[in-house]
Amino acid sequence: MEHVLPPLPYALDALAPEYSKETLE
Repeated sequence: MEHVLPPLPYALDALAPEYSKETLE
């Protein structure tokens, strides 16, 4: 599995989905 994702909050969503939700809103 290769992590070829851009520097987006997507990575944060994997580590802390709750934190990502606050960032999106």
